[in-house]
Amino acid sequence: MKYFVVIIVLILTISCTQKPKAFKVAQEPSKEIIYALNGQDFSIVLNDMDIEKKKQNNKDLIVYKHKYHVLKLKNDSLIVDSLDWKPVNEKFFLKYEKDLGMEIISQHNGKLSYVAQPIGHGWAIGNKKYGEWVVDSTATTNSNTNRRQRSHWRPHSSGLFWYWMLSRRTYRSDYNNSRTFNSAGKTYYGSDNKGHSTYGTNSKYQKSKRSSFFTRSKRSKTWNNYRKKTSRSSSRYNNSSRTRSRSGGFGK
Repeated sequence: MKYFVVIIVLILTISCTQKPKAFKVAQEPSKEIIYALNGQDFSIVLNDMDIEKKKQNNKDLIVYKHKYHVLKLKNDSLIVDSLDWKPVNEKFFLKYEKDLGMEIISQHNGKLSYVAQPIGHGWAIGNKKYGEWVVDSTATTNSNTNRRQRSHWRPHSSGLFWYWMLSRRTYRSDYNNSRTFNSAGKTYYGSDNKGHSTYGTNSKYQKSKRSSFFTRSKRSKTWNNYRKKTSRSSSRYNNSSRTRSRSGGFGK
């Protein structure tokens, strides 16, 4: 009888300590967007992300979710489709967790890219059809090279089209670095004079623009467990390397 009780206790302990599995989707929502747009130029912007725990068949599941803005050009006007929460796979979530507020997937001039980049850097900024580089009025250096690097992008027009690209000033040095990184298949996050990212989830800009995300994720036990998990995975990797608008449908 004593052994029977021990076995029951062990079974209950194991069942209670089993970690919830991640909810899986058959196809990423981003794939659905790509298919629906059928060759059109577009950019998918990661507008928000979340992690929640839910019950399914009496089992706990961890659900990873994204919210997107889909940007499309039509007659030089910007159409913005704002999509509601969509579940994504854990691996996909992890891939873009540093890219809040950035284009994570884009297609322009027939080229499909899965490399995250600052909004507009691959198709609007630097395109003479839409604007020009002007010298920053605060630049005091006499060096022509430095003055060019401190120049910023000024569009030919204003309004909704430019809200997404120019809610912050884009300097030529950042643009050049971004394009260099993108050509190498890497994401450019920039760096301010204190060494902080200027683009993406860890940037001061996003912490101000999307404060609700940071408040929500900071208070969430599910988010904190995720951070611990990814932190441990990152530590194991490092140790082994020493002995990684509008609301509506998007197809309109």
